[in-house]
Amino acid sequence: MNITNKTLKKIFPFISKNIPSGANIIVGCSGGADSTALAILLFLYSIEKNINIKLVYVNHNLRDTDYINNEKKYVKNLAKKYKLKYNSTEITKNEFKNNHKSSVENTARILRFDKLSNEAKKFNAKNIFLGHTSTDKAETILFNIIRGTGLKGLEGITKLTTKKINTKNYFIMRPLLEIERVTTEKICKENGFVPLHDKTNDDLKYTRNKIRKTIFPLLKEINPKVIQSILNLGSAAKETNESYELLVKTWYAKLVSIDTSNSKTIFKIKDINAFNQLTTKLKTEIIKNILNHISIPKQQITAKHIIKITELISLQGTKYYDLPNKVKFTKEYNMASFKYSDFKN
Repeated sequence: MNITNKTLKKIFPFISKNIPSGANIIVGCSGGADSTALAILLFLYSIEKNINIKLVYVNHNLRDTDYINNEKKYVKNLAKKYKLKYNSTEITKNEFKNNHKSSVENTARILRFDKLSNEAKKFNAKNIFLGHTSTDKAETILFNIIRGTGLKGLEGITKLTTKKINTKNYFIMRPLLEIERVTTEKICKENGFVPLHDKTNDDLKYTRNKIRKTIFPLLKEINPKVIQSILNLGSAAKETNESYELLVKTWYAKLVSIDTSNSKTIFKIKDINAFNQLTTKLKTEIIKNILNHISIPKQQITAKHIIKITELISLQGTKYYDLPNKVKFTKEYNMASFKYSDFKN
């Protein structure tokens, strides 16, 4: 069995579990090894399980015209060979300028999702496939560590996420996250493709390129299996996060009640003594969960609000605190309450 079929067999269960027969899907394709391999594998999958595939090339307008046209032609020919639908779309310079509020990489990512969602809408597709590999995942985890992250950031990117884009939810699918980049290159070669090399991936002004081209080679001198070590860290973080989320839910159910007997709905922390025995992180998450049910826009709740509430709960005597959107917090005796006339169910 060649590497293409081995890889298809490996990703087959994930795709069949999440994509119904006859579904329309969008595939972001740049012409590189990863997205080319993904297109090949999805075509082979469609032979066994009927799905309708549309390759979409997103022009970021960050490179010279000749190179962009070469990429467009490559992806169009890839679609033609496998009789897949194809379209190209572009991020205009004005769009980039008006939305450029962070790094070039992040702005490009946000706008790329916007363009892919537009194509998905036109194709009546709920699923957007991307060619990220385990190598990308390891790079993301290391990037998050360098930038500063909590345990959630150590998980890196995941195979399946739901993303709200332009008021509509889409499923972002990354079936190659357990496949290394070297494997996608072999798949391209086996199927007669010479994938394109994006020259911007060599530009060290981009953080991810520094990680890929400079930091990882140095780390591999210390540990040749450093990518797998980082992926193992990501798996451990995911398991820890899942366990912690379960712990938060357990304590939330034990300590929090909802009183709807009056005209106003009241969320109550029933046992302050027990609440005060919890770790700071657990207290924070329980308060966050309560506030998430209250009709306060998320952007109006800050860390200062949560710290203040935790502090008041730890003090003796009756305490009051006004939260945004006319929410009243009261601490008295062995109970704390959040009162508002309109709560999300």
